Amino acid sequence: MHDFDVRIMLQILGALLYITNFLLLQTHRIHATKPASLGLVISACSILLTAAIIGRDWGLILLEGTWLIMVATTFVIRQRAARRRAVLEREAVASAVPARPVAVRVPEPVVEPVLVREPELAGAAA
Repeated sequence: MHDFDVRIMLQILGALLYITNFLLLQTHRIHATKPASLGLVISACSILLTAAIIGRDWGLILLEGTWLIMVATTFVIRQRAARRRAVLEREAVASAVPARPVAVRVPEPVVEPVLVREPELAGAAA
């Protein structure tokens, strides 16, 4: 019977997360800089970094560690920007001056002049 190797399971799980993220990006279901995509990549990086540390695979440790730092930094920057936008929007709504009601002038109806004709006299000579 084969020994259960935690590293292999971690590598498969990490690879599946990377593939899932790639497929979601290719089908335009998520955007690369949105929290869902960044969360998948951070999870995959963490899992593969753990597998590399267990196996003392220095090349993979360097690669996944660097990738994890880059993606985590992007995630933090995006989250801060989103929070900053939300605060600015709340402040803008709170400080907005309510609009004064504008008096609407209803135009007076246009009355067309009525032309009154004099009755024609039958057989009148001019």
